[in-house]
Amino acid sequence: MKKSQLPEKAKELLENGSVLITGADISDGVAERIQVYFSDEGEAVMDIISKDDLVQNFPEEGVFALYTADNGMTGEFKKVEMFEGAEDMYFRTDSTREESDEFAGVPTVSFMETVENICSLKLKKA
Repeated sequence: MKKSQLPEKAKELLENGSVLITGADISDGVAERIQVYFSDEGEAVMDIISKDDLVQNFPEEGVFALYTADNGMTGEFKKVEMFEGAEDMYFRTDSTREESDEFAGVPTVSFMETVENICSLKLKKA
């Protein structure tokens, strides 16, 4: 879908009770911090959670990771599947059962935090 359609699709998913993933810090195949959006009292709310939080609170309505094409012109929300591996629970969007976390190539939480900090800068007027 066109990138201009993504906010409307996000709204639909959030209103249905789904969680959206927009960033993830993954080290050695294991998610450490995950940036999520969810609906709370009619608002889209962002939080940074641990992998354990997502495992324990995985909603029946689904979890979707924001994927954008390399050209930035198209994208989609890819369904995240949770499955049990030999030693841990894992998350993937590519339908494989590789025992490592994968969220459709979302940027790192650290990158997203930097963008958020830039957005909140108060600049001196020229």
